Amino acid sequence: MFMLDLDELDSLPAKLWFISRNRFNIYSFRDSDHFDQGGITPRENVEAFLSESGVNEPVGRISLLTHLRTWGHVFNPASFYFVEDKEGQPLCLVSEVANTFKEQKLYLLKRDKLEGGRYIDTQDKHFYISPFSDLDTRLHFNLKTPDENLSVSINESDDEGVYFFSSLAGQKTALSNLTLLKYTLLFPLITLSIVWGIHWEALKLFLKKIPVRAKAKGPELQTGIRPYLKH
Repeated sequence: MFMLDLDELDSLPAKLWFISRNRFNIYSFRDSDHFDQGGITPRENVEAFLSESGVNEPVGRISLLTHLRTWGHVFNPASFYFVEDKEGQPLCLVSEVANTFKEQKLYLLKRDKLEGGRYIDTQDKHFYISPFSDLDTRLHFNLKTPDENLSVSINESDDEGVYFFSSLAGQKTALSNLTLLKYTLLFPLITLSIVWGIHWEALKLFLKKIPVRAKAKGPELQTGIRPYLKH
């Protein structure tokens, strides 16, 4: 995954051969792959969402943890905007969660949810992420503000307790042409492998006869949905 400063999106292609913005390359950042709040740039979209959500403090750096398009293809089950204030201190975090129906939903964790360098919060899901999960479950966020190491998790629970666990861990590596070449050779189809993995796990659950919830049911519990991959 890539951790990108939203203010440096245009300068990256000048330094890195394999990255482009809004055009094809081995790795490409496309503005339209992320939520559109009516702003011209991704940063303006984030700032507009924060203002709409009651975060009115001046915003400093915004770092986005995400997958870029790889050979023109992308799917991000979750991307994370780590937002700082003007003094460089954590201000809030926006989790951008997507499903395979070209929809996404934003979950905001404000500064009051920060405990020991981690954003910890529980929110109602109200989003169709998996056909094997109800809509009125709860998401448990535990997201570390990134430094040399990355540690994030989003678990899911119902009235009987936590039944779904997901986590992501990693170490920071300098972004360079050599690094990009190395990881292109190691993981040439990383985003396709994500989609394959999702459908493989779904097939196993289906064969175990886990009940399937139709997306058309419970539209009132699918709130705050935004279009995804519009272009």
